Amino acid sequence: MNQSALDLLVLYPNNREQAFGMMADMVAAVTPPVQVGLIASYARRAGLQVLILDAEADNLSAAAAAERVQELQPKLVTICTDSLNSGDVTKMQAAIDTLREIKAGAPQMPVVLEGVVPSAYPERLLREENCDFVCQGEAFESVVELSRSLASGNGDSSLKDRNIPGIWMKRGDEIITSERAPLVDQPDSLPSVAWDLMPPSQYRAHHWHCFDALDQRTPYASIYTNLGCPYPCTFCNVNVVAGGPNFRPRTPESVINEIEYLVTEHQVRNIRILDNVFTIRLDLVEELCDRIIEKGFDLNMWCYARVETIRNREILEKMKQAGVNWVAYGIEAASERVRKGVGKPSDQKVIDRAVEWTQEAGIYIVGNFIFGLPEDDLETMQESLDMAKDYNFEWANFYCAMAYPGTELYNYAVKEGLPLPDSWSGFGQYSVDALPLPSKHISPREILSFRDEAFIEYFTHPPYLRLMEKTFGPDAVDFVKAIVKLGKPHRNLLAESRQNSG
Repeated sequence: MNQSALDLLVLYPNNREQAFGMMADMVAAVTPPVQVGLIASYARRAGLQVLILDAEADNLSAAAAAERVQELQPKLVTICTDSLNSGDVTKMQAAIDTLREIKAGAPQMPVVLEGVVPSAYPERLLREENCDFVCQGEAFESVVELSRSLASGNGDSSLKDRNIPGIWMKRGDEIITSERAPLVDQPDSLPSVAWDLMPPSQYRAHHWHCFDALDQRTPYASIYTNLGCPYPCTFCNVNVVAGGPNFRPRTPESVINEIEYLVTEHQVRNIRILDNVFTIRLDLVEELCDRIIEKGFDLNMWCYARVETIRNREILEKMKQAGVNWVAYGIEAASERVRKGVGKPSDQKVIDRAVEWTQEAGIYIVGNFIFGLPEDDLETMQESLDMAKDYNFEWANFYCAMAYPGTELYNYAVKEGLPLPDSWSGFGQYSVDALPLPSKHISPREILSFRDEAFIEYFTHPPYLRLMEKTFGPDAVDFVKAIVKLGKPHRNLLAESRQNSG
């Protein structure tokens, strides 16, 4: 491609070190940014010349990514701050750092920000950062129309007339607003991900996903079978781009075609299912699993599910047969009072039933827990840790409650005058400046300290290590021990940072 003909560069910034600290190189997954691949393929189908710069996959610093942008000289840069169906606020810090580097070297280069935070606060970003445009809503058509408008030389006038839904801009001190970009009602209308521009060979699965074959974490791909989420959890920001709860499924035929392409053209076995909840429509899950089984694919997949959606054990058995070897459940807290406080009133019997059926189906479980939710105290957090240890999941994620921008929890924090991070990196779970939300009973420092200690306690628990040895063998045990060894100095670094910051 002639560089001068490059209409659009879709850039995914690198926050691996910010998000994972010392665990970035060995432990952290490098996940394909499906949103980036969809925007690129959508623009390419519209006739634009497009490239992808995945700075995370290439492990480029903000300065190195900006240097590459200047070499390519695109007519428009779109910086994506999330992957599909997720809202990673820590990605915003990397996005802003990259934006600043781009503007330092090429002040006239047009840049648009898209994702959760841009959708939540378009005016704030335009006033605080040196970006030209912000997209509010799903960016597919907005980015295409913006690219065309800029190419025609009529970008300002088009935006002033609000001909591009979703695109906000700043002219002098004036903010030119726009209505939210409309949702894609039918996900099957979207083109396939531009896997040729972001080949699965440059990505790496989560370590636990490959506990039985830690040397086979690549190639790695992500697929989605639905967009959005119908649930209104107050701590979650996945629906900020859409503007509210929603659920838009793909057809099983569309999904199986993409899986077949990944298997045959890229030799993919490890797949992440990006859906916020894969198991909402069990009829679609069953049909997709039947098609995978019929094809005879040898897959190693994982997905998210809600315990309430697991209404029979047969669907889990079918999922296992199709290659869904891991299910991640958002249990969040042991206390029903704490769960209800954030709009997730899962009944304990339902949790127990889902866990039991999943284990009986031979599927491994990732248990997700959040410490420091508004109703949490030290006793309820200990109950959550004890629950995780009693279940003895093959993996567990322990998070601190963060008031992510765009969520009800964020609005609650603002209303109550609670402390919030003064930088985007402060929303990172493992950032040195991490600042979780205080609960009604405990401080951010207590929550962070408890979370860090819980991590060490869980992964050094003898029953857990025995489970690892029995299920996955000594290599998995050694890997877990190496993670704990890395985690201890990281914990000390965080503690020192918090002490220095008061």
